[in-house]
This record gives sequence, structure tokens and C-alpha cells, in this order.
Amino acid sequence: MAEVTQLAGVPVFVTGGSGFIGSHLVRRLVDQGADVHVLTSGVSSVYPVRLTSLRDVITLHEGSLSDRTAMEAVVSAAAPRVVFHLGAYTHVGKSWTRTDECVQVNVQGTVNLVQALSSRQLDRFVNVGTSEIYGAIDVPFRESDHPRPVSPYAVSKYTAEMYVRLSQQHGGLPAVLIRPFNAYGPAQTPDRVIPEIILRGLRGQPLLMTRGTQTREFNFVEDLVDGLVRAATVPGVEGELLNLGCGEEVAIAELATTILELMGDPIEAQLGVLAERPIEIPRMYADASRARELLGWEPRHTLRSGLERTIEWYRDELDRDPGSPFIPGFETAR
Repeated sequence: MAEVTQLAGVPVFVTGGSGFIGSHLVRRLVDQGADVHVLTSGVSSVYPVRLTSLRDVITLHEGSLSDRTAMEAVVSAAAPRVVFHLGAYTHVGKSWTRTDECVQVNVQGTVNLVQALSSRQLDRFVNVGTSEIYGAIDVPFRESDHPRPVSPYAVSKYTAEMYVRLSQQHGGLPAVLIRPFNAYGPAQTPDRVIPEIILRGLRGQPLLMTRGTQTREFNFVEDLVDGLVRAATVPGVEGELLNLGCGEEVAIAELATTILELMGDPIEAQLGVLAERPIEIPRMYADASRARELLGWEPRHTLRSGLERTIEWYRDELDRDPGSPFIPGFETAR
């Protein structure tokens, strides 16, 4: 395999760069010496909290993906050679009641971005999809599987991905299509399962759950960032669709037990208290052999080692600033 190209000095544009995975990616790009440009929807009011420490070394561009004129202006200003497209409406459950917004951001927003880039000479466009695209099919999920998405969010991300594929095949867009599986790590919002369990444990709050028989895989965010950077820099992978995931299936009940064990069992998960969700994919995990083969990518963290780092981060954050945006109170339980 050819050596990975370096990003030092390269103008790189990241949509969704203030989000969880995006902010970790932005930090990695800065560390590699890239000229990093980030799209955000609200620079003028509140500086994105995850990027505050990087404000002197990145360029923020304010604009909405759903605004075609704004995308033209931002792309012109950033003049990127490499694009990571992570910007999206990402709430699966709320996509049922906010479908218009979901489609506008995920589908029309992707169209707007790609069309704004159509006159530029790009080295690589990394489209970040989601494992939710696969839906209710047999595991492990492989890139050759025919998806059966089960939410408006998944449908919108699949549609956006197909448009990027069309642009790659017929418009010359140097795109690589990535489907990352569940991520976790420092600075994730506590509406996700791992930080919620950790924070309830740290605070001694009740943890109400379903039976937790559904399975997922969980990837430490830095491992996914490794894969995204490789997707942008490894030569000759344009047009590829690649899963990023460790492929290690774990039941949600076992996940909760493991996290609490690592914390010294401060509370007990109350399994079976909550009703099962009416639409729930029972099992999800990846076959990521193509990413291993084509990108030379391999996860570096086991679930336990990644959880230990994550628990430590939330414990430190709670001690440092109980009012941190990553440490709010909870109104709901799992």
C-alpha cells in the first residue's frame, strides 16, 4: 500500500466540525499542521464550546448547509483541497417529528455543498454517513448489503450518500464514503448512552433502563478519527464505501454493567424498568475488513481501555466545572 499523504499545510474544510466526532477530527487536523476551516451555524452568538481552545489556530465560517448561497460563499472563502462532510441533523428519534428539517439539512444540505464544490479542484471528499443506514438486516453489516433503513434520519443519510456516489461516478467528485459505527469518548453530550451511564454513576443518580438485550458496537472516537484521516489521504480509494467499526458486539445491559464495574459499582442499573422502544434495530455491528485492507486502519482501543479514558474525562470535567455543558442535569432515563 502506498504511504499516507500528509495534510500539513493543506486547506481542509470540515462540516459538522463543532460536533462530537468532528471536533476530535479538527483537533487531529490541527495537530497534523493542516489549514483547518470549520463550518458552524452560529459563530456570532456562541463560539462552539468544543473548539474554544482552538479558536486561534482554525478558521470558522458561519453558514447553514441548507443555504445554497451561504455554501457558495463559504467554499469560496475556505478554498479547500480536502473536505470532510460530517454536518447533519443527527437525532434519530426526533427525525420522526422533524422530518422536514432532517431532510433539508441532510439531503439538500449535501446537494448544496457538493454543488458549491463542483468548480473546485479537490483532492478528496470524505462523506461521513452512519451505520443506521443498514437498518433491520442480518449482522455483521457489510458494505455489499442492501440497506433497509428504519428511520427518517437513516433514509436521509442514505439518500445523501447516494447523491455523493452519483457525483463521484458522473461528476468526478473524488469521494470516499464512510459509514462509522457508534462512537464514544470525551466531550460527548449526555443524551448518548455511555456518558449518561457514567454521569449517573458519578452523581449517584438512578439508572432506569429497558432489558438492554439490543446489541451495538462502540468505538473510541480517536479510532474513528484515525480512519477518517486515512480515508482522506490514502491514495487510490476514491469511490470506495467503507465501514469504520471494531466489529465487537455488546449488549446494552452488559455495557452498563461494564461501565459501572470500572467505576467501582456506585449504582446499579435497573434493567427492565422502561418499556422497550417500538422501533429498535436488535443487533448492529460491522464487518470492517475492507477498511482494514484498503486503509490499513485498525482500532487501537479495546472497549474497556476506551471506557477507562472516557470515565476519567467525565470525572475530571465534573470536578473542574459542575456547570459544564457536558454535565447537565437529566430529565429522562434509558
